[in-house]
Amino acid sequence: MPEARPVLRLGVHAALSVAVAAAVARASSRSVRVGWPHRLGACCLALASLVHGRPTFAAAAPGNEPAALLTQAYAIKTTDHTRFLQLLRQLHQPGVALSPDQHWRLRYLDGWEGSFTGDYTTAQPLLRDVADHAPDTDLQALAAGTLLNILAISHHYQEAFERADKLVANIPRIRDRKVAYVALSQLSQLMASAQQVEPAVSYARQMQQLAEPGQSPCRPDVYLFDALNANGTLPPTAPIFRQAIDACKAAGELMFADAVELDLARRLAETGDPGAALVLLKQIAPTIDAQGFQVHAYGLRSTLGFAYWKSGDAAKAKRWALAALAMDPKGNFDGMSEYVYKVLYEVARQAGDDRAALDYYRHYRDVQARSVSDAQAVAMAYHSVQQQLSAHQLQVAALGKQNGVLELQQALDQKQIETTRLQLLLLTTVLASVGIWLVRTKRSQLRFRRLARRDGLTGILNHQHFLGEADAALRQAEKSSRGACLALIDLDHFKQVNDNYGHAIGDAVIVRMVTLCQEHLRSVDIFGRLGGEEFGLLLPDCPLEQGLELLDRIRLALADTPIDDRHPELGISASFGVASTRSSGYELSELMAHADAALYRAKRAGRNRVEAVTEGG
Repeated sequence: MPEARPVLRLGVHAALSVAVAAAVARASSRSVRVGWPHRLGACCLALASLVHGRPTFAAAAPGNEPAALLTQAYAIKTTDHTRFLQLLRQLHQPGVALSPDQHWRLRYLDGWEGSFTGDYTTAQPLLRDVADHAPDTDLQALAAGTLLNILAISHHYQEAFERADKLVANIPRIRDRKVAYVALSQLSQLMASAQQVEPAVSYARQMQQLAEPGQSPCRPDVYLFDALNANGTLPPTAPIFRQAIDACKAAGELMFADAVELDLARRLAETGDPGAALVLLKQIAPTIDAQGFQVHAYGLRSTLGFAYWKSGDAAKAKRWALAALAMDPKGNFDGMSEYVYKVLYEVARQAGDDRAALDYYRHYRDVQARSVSDAQAVAMAYHSVQQQLSAHQLQVAALGKQNGVLELQQALDQKQIETTRLQLLLLTTVLASVGIWLVRTKRSQLRFRRLARRDGLTGILNHQHFLGEADAALRQAEKSSRGACLALIDLDHFKQVNDNYGHAIGDAVIVRMVTLCQEHLRSVDIFGRLGGEEFGLLLPDCPLEQGLELLDRIRLALADTPIDDRHPELGISASFGVASTRSSGYELSELMAHADAALYRAKRAGRNRVEAVTEGG
């Protein structure tokens, strides 16, 4: 970078000052509110399954029978959490005999408890098991909704939306009106957290239609508020703030009221009234701490730190921001920590602690940049390691065969004292064997070399060699000042194809997709499989406009072409993320990162589309 050379000539403290100043300059075009709608969406989203009305189950038996204990636990899990934990311990006693259905209900309550306390590592496998295998459709929906919340809070949006699709399909089969009501609330909050306003509002309106006569409008109002405030720009004077808060307080739904008031406090601080924000936060702090809901407790401390920073009290801002971080040693609330690191960065910068400021700023930017691509990176790394391991095993096998030949030659040398006829016969036999082995070895080497470079199913480049050839092509393009485009392609809803039709049909879909792409590609284009249903495509000497046109033709051809004659109802589509050297430079890592960001936008915008990184970001 141009700044690097003069910075190297400065002292350590001065160099850090320049680095911090440059970081601030790069961030100046971005609002500090980035990500807050997702965080407050997460607060309400987690509430969607934690505090909604309980479903109606079979009549409970009197006394301490398991059915009665389970029904009581469902009823008081948020209103009397201490008693709820006592009931769970009682139900887990060795002498308690549970029916299979009761085992599933207890398993759901265990998962719900992990979600309520923020122990997502414990909660997720329990809730997945219930959502995928419980025999009761209503219980499946409850578990799926609670799991949906955890996935959204932890930014695992791909699985969250996959499960949301299944939940939408299951709503007509839900027997209990209250369970359907809860499911709609969870779907509305997930869409709001992803800033999908229209479906979020639609699900909130459907909740209003399902509300029972005389039921409080608190929850539909809260979800409607969160949908309207999906981008976090709702002014604090908007009537929906007070409408939702008043409705929830009148109904005694304090956790929902707290969620909206946390957002209101944040908006007050952002829009120039941190004093009013601090007054509001101090009013709701006792209720939030008494309830023990970790998402709200974290949000309270984070918002206090932000409000104190806005009011000019750096010491209290730092104390509350650090208190928020101390609540989350496992990083479960990483997606809610942008403001925390922002405040700590600003406080350290104002205090002249440039080292700490730069460290906090890096955390701040890392939280902003982190996305669902983490899972993709892990999968790509796994495939790369597997390929390297396979190549190593082939080398070991080849060396073993060579050692065997050497040992055989040594044995033949010892037989030279025998008769000439026997020596000639043995030599002829050995030479013939060696010749056959060499032919087979050569064939094996050629086959192994091809397997090491090519994907076994499709015949196109595998992940490792796609990266190598793409990087070499980019270096050549940079030397000759020619442009290029990099595209990342991801088949939409491919997991559903495997689940519904089997892996054989899934493989046929992948092969058909590759064949369709190759029909539109040039001989110089570099095409590879990155793993699963994900592909990479480098188009040398291709401007962005031409690349977009080509990829859109491929997208339309894929959408219009039957994939399998045996299943005419089966259709498949793909999403494309494109970056060009004109806007992203010639570094493969930068092109991959920008194309991945564009692909993520294509997925969020509805899939079956081409999104590009244009010049200027």
